Amino acid sequence: MYQNRKLYEKYITEEQIELIHEYSMKILEEVGIAIENDYALEVFKKHGAAVDGQIVRIPRKIVMDAIANVPDEFTVHGLEQSVTIGEKHDPVNTGPSVPTMIQDFNNGGIYRDSLLSDAVNYYKLQETSPVVNIAMNSCTDTPDLDKNTDDYFTPQLALTLKSVTKPIYQVHCVNTENYKKADLIQANRNVLNFQKQFYDVWDKYVSLTNCCVLSPLAIGADVAAALIGCALENQPVIPISCSMTNLTSPPSLAGTITHDNATLLAAITLVQLIRPGLGCVYGTVTTPTDMRTIQLAVGSPESYLMMMGLIAMARYYGIPVRSGVGSSNSFDLDYQAGVDAFMMLEPGFMGKTDFMLNSVGSYGTYNLGSPEKMVLDEQTILYQKHINKGLDITAEKIMFDTIKEVGPRGSYLKGRTPKAYRQDHFFPILFNRDGGKPAALLESKGTLIQRATAEVEKRYEAYKAPDLTTTQKELLNQYLPAGYKF
Repeated sequence: MYQNRKLYEKYITEEQIELIHEYSMKILEEVGIAIENDYALEVFKKHGAAVDGQIVRIPRKIVMDAIANVPDEFTVHGLEQSVTIGEKHDPVNTGPSVPTMIQDFNNGGIYRDSLLSDAVNYYKLQETSPVVNIAMNSCTDTPDLDKNTDDYFTPQLALTLKSVTKPIYQVHCVNTENYKKADLIQANRNVLNFQKQFYDVWDKYVSLTNCCVLSPLAIGADVAAALIGCALENQPVIPISCSMTNLTSPPSLAGTITHDNATLLAAITLVQLIRPGLGCVYGTVTTPTDMRTIQLAVGSPESYLMMMGLIAMARYYGIPVRSGVGSSNSFDLDYQAGVDAFMMLEPGFMGKTDFMLNSVGSYGTYNLGSPEKMVLDEQTILYQKHINKGLDITAEKIMFDTIKEVGPRGSYLKGRTPKAYRQDHFFPILFNRDGGKPAALLESKGTLIQRATAEVEKRYEAYKAPDLTTTQKELLNQYLPAGYKF
């Protein structure tokens, strides 16, 4: 069982949690949520909510009865591997979606548009990662993707299925641009059935879908369709909030936490009314707005604090919770990128959440990435997981007999490295621990980014493509982009 240190208890009291809950219920009952989908409006109306145009006001009892059906854990299956999401399990971590821009350190660190080949490389790193255990389906609509079709979402999903054995997380919704051959609810159902057909698994969870609600107080058309499609196909969802203080949510952190809590509860209620007991995760990546630039401040103390508040609310309701991200506003792979990532990963790995989005590789306010940052963030995560283990203090580990034997001015360095040492210590593969003259170290070891680039190349070489059946290859070939077919 993963140690849950409940860091949120250091930042928010039970009385404050109750206050947020009460005002969230007040928002849902008196203010309401805008939902841009007729099917969803009918569902709420059928169950007794007040529907006025697209505004839905939901009585407290409907909400509380619905969210009580959310399971405390569930399992998502992939081609060869599976993950279980819940409080008593290790945090489940996704890699990044391929961003719109890549910082290319093989070409001097230049910035360039991402391509399908970058998506494949990201899959290779996720498949070989020691910390990523659910792969991100990257539907970034890269410039080299053929968009002259009525469906260019499924080709990108097919490329993911071709590349990884781990379960798949859908971060980008099907929308009216990338899927034109069906209405949005049916489009989502078609995509999910494509995955079921590929795995030939029809009675288990084989997908997990990111559903980002809108602020203020809304569920947009694309996301509502995704929530409904997943519920109808019995596939789990992660409703998430990504509000911006003083822009799309209240200026205070407490107000934004309460606003987000109400909106997330509405989304979770919707899927539970359609499919009671559906696997569901309560998610947040809400951030402050830097009013000097009107930008999303991804790596910030305020993000950390709001994350703590929203984690507390998810635990209050007994719903699995998602946090994140290992991202940054930095536009270079620099000191800020590392500081921001470490801070934003801490609530997940040392405070314990159940799912982490974009745990590695992201910066530039989600618009920039590099393989090098992916492998560096992996080291950060391994640091944090090691710290979370805590101190193992027993009479045996105190080792009094050894202390007595060595005595004053003796030496502990003899023979083979003791088991106790190996158990208690972590050894990074990229961060420097050598001593000596800096110039000599730099010449022998290279810069941190050079070491990361070398590690990336090793991982590409170690990657093995999934062993697919002829039937699976034929299915994928119907959709795979040109140049990526079998």
